[in-house]
Amino acid sequence: MDFRSFEFQAPKDWRTISTKAYDSNAGIIVTKNNDSIFYDYGPYSNPLEEPSKPIISRQDLSELLMVNPTSDTTNFVIINENENIEDFILSKLTYKKIDGYQAKILEPKQTGKGMTGIYIDSLKTGSLGKIRFNLYGKNLNKESQTELLKAIHTLRFSH
Repeated sequence: MDFRSFEFQAPKDWRTISTKAYDSNAGIIVTKNNDSIFYDYGPYSNPLEEPSKPIISRQDLSELLMVNPTSDTTNFVIINENENIEDFILSKLTYKKIDGYQAKILEPKQTGKGMTGIYIDSLKTGSLGKIRFNLYGKNLNKESQTELLKAIHTLRFSH
């Protein structure tokens, strides 16, 4: 699949849906399983951070409330001492070079739950600042997830 500023090898049955992006090369790819894969090559690409609610132990919560009784803790995930913070993070992260660029690659710990994708923080500098890149899908089925991870490793950027 060729998107002018980047290309990668993908299954023949993937198709693109163009979107109206004004300051970047962005759009949607639909897999044969009707999973959506999003891409954005531009200055405002999402860094693919997991939605993170603060994770805090009951003991730390008690200490926080003693110091600041009016703290808003409504969005906190409160865990017990025998629970591991890692269990509350959906994706595993790896960092590697893709086409010479340092890339963050996300893969769900459990197929179908979480984000699969790649984010590169800086491909070059343009008139609007750093040019970033992401390519990702959320809650993909096993086949789409495998195909996307394979495609990520074939990414090539025009220099």
